[in-house]
Amino acid sequence: MALLSDTWTMPWTDGLQSALLNPVQTWLAEHPLIAWLVAHPLWALGLLVLGILLLAGLWSAIARLTEGFWLTLVGLPFQLVSWLFTTVTRVLVRRWAKPAPQAHPDRLTEIIGRLETLQTEQEDLLAEMRQLLGERE
Repeated sequence: MALLSDTWTMPWTDGLQSALLNPVQTWLAEHPLIAWLVAHPLWALGLLVLGILLLAGLWSAIARLTEGFWLTLVGLPFQLVSWLFTTVTRVLVRRWAKPAPQAHPDRLTEIIGRLETLQTEQEDLLAEMRQLLGERE
């Protein structure tokens, strides 16, 4: 009886295998790189691990980039407020700061004249001191 069941199932399994495997074999024949990877599973596993590591690095680089973007975006209002505060403060100080009192031009000429007189007197005194020190030696 076992032989009879084998004969009944053999054509079905052959037909099923050919129906399922023929398209796969045709596709693998059209794509030799994939066929090579199927024939060499250790190389395929190594390339898969390498690809996963590269994608993980790319993912972390994208994450750092977006993190920097969001931190800049969040900090932008604070920088804007700081800039506005300093600008408004400068404008208000310029507007309401009391200017230094202007001296009268007559007084300036008088001060300059006195300084010139004092300078000439100082030069005369220095010359006299040199003369006295020169006589001593």
